[in-house]
Amino acid sequence: MMPASTQFVDFGGERIVYAVERTARRKTVAISVGYDGVRVLAPSDVDDTDITEVVRKKGPWVLKKQALYRELGGNPPFREFISGETYHYLGRPYRLKVIPDTNTIVTRITARGAMLIAPAPSGVDAAIRRSSVRSGLRLWYRDKAKIHFPKRAKAMANLLGIPTPVVQIVDQSKRWGSCDAHGKIRLNWRLVMAPMALVDYVIAHETCHILEHNHSHRFWRSLETIMPDYELRVRQLDRNGRMYIW
Repeated sequence: MMPASTQFVDFGGERIVYAVERTARRKTVAISVGYDGVRVLAPSDVDDTDITEVVRKKGPWVLKKQALYRELGGNPPFREFISGETYHYLGRPYRLKVIPDTNTIVTRITARGAMLIAPAPSGVDAAIRRSSVRSGLRLWYRDKAKIHFPKRAKAMANLLGIPTPVVQIVDQSKRWGSCDAHGKIRLNWRLVMAPMALVDYVIAHETCHILEHNHSHRFWRSLETIMPDYELRVRQLDRNGRMYIW
């Protein structure tokens, strides 16, 4: 593979900066968008102008993906799922304690004071043990989200004077929540790591979409009516959201 080069293209008033990586093994141009930016994998014999045209054609898709990653904040911290790492639940920090246990097959997390206790399989490869702890944490957080999110959605719906929406807990790494055309709200389980004020903001935002499916003036007016300080909460979520992504 040849060394990567950085290029850019202006699209729709915004500049898309991307890294090009060429390799003789590729037959087509592929674009990926992540926390580390935009990457273009291309055959070694493709001209820069041809790559630029591909990026330009995919401009709307690239900008949409970048916006979703900005919604979740900057690069997430690296996690090893070992003792001593800090994880959050409703904004409160908890210290992880992994306890190797010969009787444990599947890790089940329990909270004890300010600690998350994680019994993990012993006598196995460290990577397998970390994977078990990670799975245990995901399950624990999802269970907590199932407790809190429907209650908060009901509270927000009451403020808006609408029926309580159906809430689905989902695993989506690129956004905190969404609302479909039928009024079903989907919420990222990772959101339960954030303080309740930020949980409420996301749920209020999606609940308002039941009334207005776009970001019209009426939408923002509805949101401001039930949450006058929503802009402050947005900034806090933008600043701290990356801590909750893994």
